[in-house]
Amino acid sequence: MNSVHFPGPLVLAVKDQLRDVRYHIKRSAASDRARLSDRTALRVPRPVALAADAVFSQVEAVATALLPGPGTNTAAFPFAVDALFANKASGAPQFTPQIYRAVKTLLRRFGVRDFLVAEQAIDEARANLLRRHGDLVACALGDRRTSPEASPDSAIIALCAALAATLAAARPIKEFSPPEGGDGPKNLFLAPNAYCSCVIGLAIAVMSLPAGAEMPGKVDFVASADLAVGARFAQLTAALRSRDPQRALAQEFAAILPFLP
Repeated sequence: MNSVHFPGPLVLAVKDQLRDVRYHIKRSAASDRARLSDRTALRVPRPVALAADAVFSQVEAVATALLPGPGTNTAAFPFAVDALFANKASGAPQFTPQIYRAVKTLLRRFGVRDFLVAEQAIDEARANLLRRHGDLVACALGDRRTSPEASPDSAIIALCAALAATLAAARPIKEFSPPEGGDGPKNLFLAPNAYCSCVIGLAIAVMSLPAGAEMPGKVDFVASADLAVGARFAQLTAALRSRDPQRALAQEFAAILPFLP
């Protein structure tokens, strides 16, 4: 049987639509008690919502199997920059599934149980990053011909800052339900896309620089990045709002990284 190859955007659109339906079904089931306490009618009875959620979980799993996107093998977060752009030349970019997994990992780590993350938005960030900063990607991966004046470390920091700025602008986190009790970073609830993007970019920078590469598994790089972003969030968001977010964020990252992990 000949395999059928669907365009990447179509695959991501199908997956995101299924995730959207599933998220709202789960939210309907989770909020039925609150609606009952307000004496309002249930939009979806809880047993029906839970059953529908289970069905859509299976449908999403089937869609993922039948409509696999490129580069679906993902490494555990955090990872170095070369894990994001592996097999780039062969047309199988790892960026989209890796970053999608990283965003979900962070939200769960912060105690968020229900969330809606658009993989299409992450893929748009990938396309924008490669279009605007392709030379920077090549330099960070070791191609000295593109920016011979840049040091390897500065190229990695600049690329991770560009990644964070581009991802924040794409706003992949569409909706989420804050954990009960107000746990989690306070700035996450104020600006979830900016917060997660900066933590991801900083954690990848730590993993990619020589000092971090020598300590895999020994240090919680995500915890270090989270603490740093929490402490410098005002400066980081100001950089994201500047006229040149990539350059301003790279300066912030360069000031933070000597103190990490």
